[in-house]
Amino acid sequence: MHRLRRGGCLVLGVLALSGCAGTAEDTVTAEHLEVSIVEALDPVEDGAVRGVDCQEDLRARFAEMTRCTARIGDERYDVKVLITSVEDGEAEFDIDREPTPKP
Repeated sequence: MHRLRRGGCLVLGVLALSGCAGTAEDTVTAEHLEVSIVEALDPVEDGAVRGVDCQEDLRARFAEMTRCTARIGDERYDVKVLITSVEDGEAEFDIDREPTPKP
């Protein structure tokens, strides 16, 4: 499920959760975030998404947030990922791409 708003690009995503080894806390891995962001942004950006880098996993708790960097064409953009709900082993989240590229 994806919902997108161009400019300050907003996407709604859903991912299955994974538990961290040795803990009971559910997370969305950085790798899953990267794949989900590419899948969400690529159609809107006419296939120009060259990759996404997320430095850390995201705790699957309401209102948890992380930032990633998307490479679109020759530019890099900040991308904010915000957990909007967690239920039955799935996390819903918003992906918000900044409208202007990083300097």
